[in-house]
Amino acid sequence: MIKYYSVNGQIVPKEEAAIGIADLAIWRGYALFDFFLVKKSHPLFFDDYLDRMERSAKTLQLKIPLSRNEMKHHVYELIKANELESGGIKLVVTGGYSHDNFTPAAPNLIMLVGPAPAYPKWKYEEGVKLMLHEYHRTLPVIKSINYIVGVNLLPQMVATSSEDILFHYGGCVHETVRANFFVVENDHTIVTTAQDILEGITRQHVLKLAEPHYKIELRDLKMAELKTAKEAFITSTTKQVMPVVKIDETVIGNGRPGKVTKHLFNLLNEEESAYLATVAA
Repeated sequence: MIKYYSVNGQIVPKEEAAIGIADLAIWRGYALFDFFLVKKSHPLFFDDYLDRMERSAKTLQLKIPLSRNEMKHHVYELIKANELESGGIKLVVTGGYSHDNFTPAAPNLIMLVGPAPAYPKWKYEEGVKLMLHEYHRTLPVIKSINYIVGVNLLPQMVATSSEDILFHYGGCVHETVRANFFVVENDHTIVTTAQDILEGITRQHVLKLAEPHYKIELRDLKMAELKTAKEAFITSTTKQVMPVVKIDETVIGNGRPGKVTKHLFNLLNEEESAYLATVAA
């Protein structure tokens, strides 16, 4: 059971964790976050997530209240306080208490702890469906708290039995609300969008793992290519490598998860195990 959160470097009972409602996150939705898994009481790929959070903070011109070493130390203190063997930690950096309700001020830093989402085995064995939606995220390279479009479309997503919403614009597909998107061509070439997306940490690791085995193309991914793709999959911190077998009414390949997707799923799990063995040593 989760007992503690953290606010501005102080571990507090989760029922008491709070910031003031005058924060710019409330006034203007100005805040960023990042999220990573904890396995065997260690943050998975910790430095990669901190790197991304620092890049997001720089883009939003927010100064993270703790140094990297302080952040690491404090996260481990929070893990210990909650006796957390496995779960997830969400770091939120807000715009702070603005003097004019518009200009960013000293940020608040919040750390939230919870269970990691669990997905049924059938989604990996049978694959999932995505729903197309035309949209271009504002500042897509940062992990902001703005999920208004995804949340607003949730009823449609549920009604169509879709796992996620795949954004497209200008004739190209880009990313989903909460994951990166890939297709696999008939010659096993892996294609994923090169720009105007959030560069996911799982995406980063999957590309590195795929490189010795497959040709990779980072480029615009045309809508028409969905109809000729042999496989498709999404990657995220919680979903890992999840096969996609249908997008709206377009069936991908033979409508079953493919060998490349399964191979990458296994490679990622092997890398996670190797990483945890190293940090736990």
